[in-house]
Amino acid sequence: MDFSEKIIGKEKYFNSAVIVLLVKNRDEYSLLFQKRAKDIRQGGEISFPGGRVEKSDRNSLETSLRECYEEMGIEKEKIQVKGKIGTLIIPTGVLVEAYMGCVQVEVLDNLKLNYSEVEEYFTVPLKYFLETEPRVEKLKVETHPYYEENGNIYEFPAKELDLPERYHKSWGGSPRKVYIYIYENRVIWGLTAEIIIELINCIKKEGISCILE
Repeated sequence: MDFSEKIIGKEKYFNSAVIVLLVKNRDEYSLLFQKRAKDIRQGGEISFPGGRVEKSDRNSLETSLRECYEEMGIEKEKIQVKGKIGTLIIPTGVLVEAYMGCVQVEVLDNLKLNYSEVEEYFTVPLKYFLETEPRVEKLKVETHPYYEENGNIYEFPAKELDLPERYHKSWGGSPRKVYIYIYENRVIWGLTAEIIIELINCIKKEGISCILE
């Protein structure tokens, strides 16, 4: 029995999927981004097309393609899926399956943005990420022995369970690195930047052919 790819407790996370699209224009490549609409979850932030995994999706790849069509109007038949970049889990309880695909530059002429979810789109030359080191900052995530739901506050029963006293109040772990790219005054950071870094590391190690074969 092989447990090497199993993510323990996956069902507890907000399961989502994104697709990183490389836009090909002759021999040049760019990454396609979207800026999320202001009035939705993480409004105003820059991301890749994607969203929550629904029960009707056969798998997370299908989620990324469905969301890409719903948000930007790109039909899955126009996307050459190249593979999976990886799985990212962040401390806020979000799990992201990241895939990569290629589209021809002509696809951008027929985008149909869903403005209730996407404010605008833009591209960034792949060369920029290959030549630019991200800015690195740090954040510290704390765990609180309570949570709020439907207007009610519920406490974790640390005292009742006779757990060590450190769990009777908020506690935190080590600060975590946060990566940031700034391109033409646009801030690309967080999980989007982490996915970019993984992609760029692959390209630098294996060459562009590693993602285009």
